Amino acid sequence: MKLNEEALEDYFMKELRGMGWNDIPAAELGRDDPENPLIESELIDSIRRINQYIEDDDIQQVIQELRGKAASIEGCKSILEYLKNGVYIKSATTGEPRKVKILDHDTPGHNSFTASRQVVFRRGDQTIRTDIMLFINGIPLVNIELKNPVGMSETWADAYRQIKDYEKTVPELYKYVQMGVAAEDFARYFPVVPWLDEVPTFEWNETDGKLPPQSRKQDHEHHTGLPAADILPLLRPERVLDFIRNYIYIRTEFGSTTKVIARHMQYHAAERIVERVLRNIRGEDKRNRGLIWHWQGSGKTLTMIFAASKLYRMKELENPTVFFIVDRRELEEQLYAELAALEIHQPERIESIAELKRTIASDDYRGKRSLFITLIQKFTDKLDDITAELREHGGETIMDRKNVIVFIDEAHRSQYGLLAAQMKDMLRSAFFFGFTGTPISKRERDTYDRFAYPPEEKYIHQYFITDSIRDGFTVKITYQPRLAGDVHLDRKHLEAFIGVEFEELPESIRKDVEESVKRKLDTIKTILENPRRIEIIAEDIAKHFKENIDGRFKAMVVAPSRRACVLYKRELDRHLPPEYSEIVMTYTPRDEEIIRAYEEELMDKYHGRSHHEIKNLVLERFRDPDRNPRILIVTDMLLTGFDAPILQTMYLDKPLKEHRLLQAVARTNRPYRDVKEAGLIIDYIGVMGAELRRAFELYSKEEYEGAVYDMESMKREYEELLRETLRIFSDLEWEGMDIEVLSDAVELITSDEELEKKFTENYRELRRLFELLSDQPFIRHGLKDYRWLTAIYTYYQRVVSRKPSVEAETERYYQKTLKYIHRTTEFREIESKLPVIEFDSDYFENLRKVRDIRDKAALTVYTLNSYVLRDGTRNPIYESVAEKVERLLEQWREKTMDYEELYREGAAIIREIWKEERRMKELGLDEKEFAVLMTLRGRGIPEDKLKEYAVALTEEVDGNIFPGWTSQESVKRNVMRIIRVFLLRNLPKDAPKRRQIADEAQEDLMKIFERYQ
Repeated sequence: MKLNEEALEDYFMKELRGMGWNDIPAAELGRDDPENPLIESELIDSIRRINQYIEDDDIQQVIQELRGKAASIEGCKSILEYLKNGVYIKSATTGEPRKVKILDHDTPGHNSFTASRQVVFRRGDQTIRTDIMLFINGIPLVNIELKNPVGMSETWADAYRQIKDYEKTVPELYKYVQMGVAAEDFARYFPVVPWLDEVPTFEWNETDGKLPPQSRKQDHEHHTGLPAADILPLLRPERVLDFIRNYIYIRTEFGSTTKVIARHMQYHAAERIVERVLRNIRGEDKRNRGLIWHWQGSGKTLTMIFAASKLYRMKELENPTVFFIVDRRELEEQLYAELAALEIHQPERIESIAELKRTIASDDYRGKRSLFITLIQKFTDKLDDITAELREHGGETIMDRKNVIVFIDEAHRSQYGLLAAQMKDMLRSAFFFGFTGTPISKRERDTYDRFAYPPEEKYIHQYFITDSIRDGFTVKITYQPRLAGDVHLDRKHLEAFIGVEFEELPESIRKDVEESVKRKLDTIKTILENPRRIEIIAEDIAKHFKENIDGRFKAMVVAPSRRACVLYKRELDRHLPPEYSEIVMTYTPRDEEIIRAYEEELMDKYHGRSHHEIKNLVLERFRDPDRNPRILIVTDMLLTGFDAPILQTMYLDKPLKEHRLLQAVARTNRPYRDVKEAGLIIDYIGVMGAELRRAFELYSKEEYEGAVYDMESMKREYEELLRETLRIFSDLEWEGMDIEVLSDAVELITSDEELEKKFTENYRELRRLFELLSDQPFIRHGLKDYRWLTAIYTYYQRVVSRKPSVEAETERYYQKTLKYIHRTTEFREIESKLPVIEFDSDYFENLRKVRDIRDKAALTVYTLNSYVLRDGTRNPIYESVAEKVERLLEQWREKTMDYEELYREGAAIIREIWKEERRMKELGLDEKEFAVLMTLRGRGIPEDKLKEYAVALTEEVDGNIFPGWTSQESVKRNVMRIIRVFLLRNLPKDAPKRRQIADEAQEDLMKIFERYQ
């Protein structure tokens, strides 16, 4: 298969047909009006097929309701709701409200599935042509855009950007479309959110953890051998339908509205849960629990919600009861906020033991049916009375019901004592699913025993650290000890803390701890709260933050206590503007004076808002890159469950251990705008070495591999990547930054598509690592090599991709590269010599200044690739030479021509382009008329008649068409007749093969008129 965009389109359509999509040409869809994205005839037939006893007037009400919704945020919300649950109308016959389904989610086979390529959509005088559109029941739901897998400097990102541009051009279409797919060699999918400029994109993985980790890694690295094939399982008709109903939701939080779409591991885990519940209820499997182990930052909360929401609406479960159980008020608030932000069945929050009793006793002790959130702490011995009533009840109770599902977040923490026993006694027939990123396996506390079936089944689904980093859902975490000799806990006190077999203890329950333990912890507390110690650390934090983080990312200080939080705030304010930092912690009426005084300041600052409102406002501003605060100071809050991708650095000054340590440091592992190489932990306490190793002893190597890296590991990674990237150019001899050698290097990578991709990807990762490690002494030793690779990348960006050498992203996020590389005198001199020549009337005049024939050939190839192949769609002149440019690019890569020949042929193509552009201008023709003229040329028509005939034919066709004419077969036949008659009237009567010429010209002209409709 010759790999180009058209071949990729053919391949996709073939695969889609094999999955059950009906391949219908765009002209045969039956769309009368290109401004209406729906295939109305298909939608009408489908509504009649999947809804019993429906009148035509009711169907028209549904269509009017769909078309009447504005392409606004609220309109898009309504459309997604209709796709999930149907449209409510007032029956024209009975006057009663009625729900009309437009998709049949219960019986997928009742729907019609259509795939069509090159479908035209219009708004006013603006037209787009989508590569592939997937329709279900005549509604466009998935837009697939493709790019040439072997093109130079063109990627899936260009296809993604094309869809984002289309959203603004024809918003009426994208109020229906829910999923976008952007593909070239690899493919990524994303939710369609027309009102946002950017949305996250994801790769699909169908292996679903069935392969061992090393095999999964190799499978990913070696790909499938077929372009973009990994995305295809997501596009199965029944799966697209499933995603629409259960795995795409509107989310509104912090005043911003977006859509969420399931990542592959969230989908597979949720489906495993649903499958286990259904098989048990059907009597096919006795197992009624499962453990889901997904690494921190992989989206466990959404996985829980996806599964719960799908189960709640399933008929087989007959209106179930679903509990979400957490063990901290902070997590309860976060989970409730997450559920409340989504357009799903809203949960009820059980705030007290009395409310829990009423929920259990509802419906004659069968229990209330809904989604509920509550704390495990509600299941105390105060429920003994209702537990007894349940046992003594003669009929069915919630104890007996199998359609009760319990989702337990952070399942490793609170499922081993009396509270968990009480809960499981009351809900003894329920399903229990535990979610964790850090399971525990100890004698008294074993997450696997509670939720899994070891040794046969340790997890119902797993998604380990290396999986998450590989897929780009999290980044690595690295740590660096600082001020070790000055402020770290000494070995004796650190061992004393680690030896305590209690979790890190909140101050509110410290009085209940054994006196000996209390004395040890209080001694440590006194050391850590020493004002002089905090003064030293705060000054170091401010220095590090200003030099390495500020303006790029944000940070968090983890203090040892609430008192220490206030001390840190006071000290940081001496070195940084006060608005840079804010404390997030709890307050109590019994707080000591230093905390009470700060609380009063806080209330004044935020004008008497409640603590809850202040916290939410601070976190909302923290997530915004352009607002303060830039540093959060915490001690216990936000160490679990908090998600802010912009958080890159944690200044750790609190002794944490085991899973609590792993959870805390994982706050930094969310990716951010593809510029964050790793989360960084600055360790002022001394726990990130030995204690990390101790924490990992709980797991197998497979389970924790890749969790945390020390700076030495990151150094080795940087140096190895540097060596690997330099090896690409091992045949080149270079010293300094000679422009000719840079030209050699760029020729080398542009001659091999795989090499080109490897270099650009390697360099971007190298640049992220350089920013992370730039304050390390070793980095200076390899600065010359990094500078040279940066020069090659800059040459490539400016000359091949024709982009600025320093883009806005580089300016903001790669400040050390700018400082040490771009802004040096030597580098600026090199940049000034780059042979960037604009494609204008002075092109050859400027090209004459380039003396080397190799450079001339290279610049000509790069220019033609950029203007003709990448940006030249819908330009008839560029299209006329596209095949010549593709051949030239192939010859450049395969070196089948010498530089003189390449330059000569490229220059000839450029002269041909300019000649045709001058001719179009002199003739006074627009692009469509000139495209017709070029099609008529060479078919025996005299040269002096070409303009007259092109204008005449265009005018005659334009007089017989209207917006959307390509959707009407009768109009298409008439246009073909007009073209045919015109050709037979004007082609020379004595021309050899006259009928064959007419046939070919008719087909080519028809394509032009369809394209320029």
